[in-house]
Amino acid sequence: MIAYNVEKYIGEAIEGVLNQTADFEIELVISNDKSQDKTEEVVQKYIQEHANGHWIEYKRQEKNLGSTLNYLWVLEHCQGQYIALCDGDDYWTDVLKLQNQINFLERHKEYIGSFHNRHKCDETGNILSNSIQEKEKRNWDFDGLVSIMPEIPSASVVFRKPPNFSLPNEFKKVVINGDTFLWAYVLQFGNFYFDSLIGPSVYRIHSQGLWSTKSSYKKSELSYRTYQLLDSAFPNRKSIKLQLFQIRFHLFYYAMKEKKWGKSMNYYFSNLFGMLTYPSATKVFIDFHKTVLQKKSR
Repeated sequence: MIAYNVEKYIGEAIEGVLNQTADFEIELVISNDKSQDKTEEVVQKYIQEHANGHWIEYKRQEKNLGSTLNYLWVLEHCQGQYIALCDGDDYWTDVLKLQNQINFLERHKEYIGSFHNRHKCDETGNILSNSIQEKEKRNWDFDGLVSIMPEIPSASVVFRKPPNFSLPNEFKKVVINGDTFLWAYVLQFGNFYFDSLIGPSVYRIHSQGLWSTKSSYKKSELSYRTYQLLDSAFPNRKSIKLQLFQIRFHLFYYAMKEKKWGKSMNYYFSNLFGMLTYPSATKVFIDFHKTVLQKKSR
């Protein structure tokens, strides 16, 4: 669990973990990225007063690492065979979540991880959305995930720690959406299973959210950077290269909407000339223009 200035929310996140019912030991690793609010006081209160407070391994970083390096610090300090994720402003609702997901993964070694549905809520807890898209409720392999970019809610994921678990150095350069990179790495070792029977995690949208506050153009920029790093870490994967073309078209479209004409044309012609060296992207080019024409005809 990573935390930065989430004093208003981290209590629910911690309770979602400490209230789990399981027949195995649970360790909750929390890394506070030198918050400037009372996040530490809230964590310490749970350590001292909750019946399962001894599950918590707490670290306050001496200097601000940033979300990705803080994320990496937590991953590297998880000691168990399985890792589950929950940011300090999200939370779990199902007290049997870990037990049921790990039971499944123990029975099905062909899967490396499991995920489930999520709700979205606002700062006050009002539910804004009660599901991921129906087309995302399926099992995923590496190429499927990289090609489609589905929403796999990070607070829903449990995965078996791969042998010699060590993320590529490119991970350290990811700006925000490190979970996309993490899924791609983990999927080298097996597929992800969608479990429809587990109660939803809750993703909170608030004014200080690192991802939810970004514009569509900025999100596409960040995704593009992540996929460039994936291309470096996992070279010669067709699905990654095709997704880079897809994202450049998204950037072209969103830059046009924001009247960033120079950047928009740069992305468009990068794809145009890119097809000369990577003809497989021709279908991406054609599909994008079909989609634009369909939007204009509505």
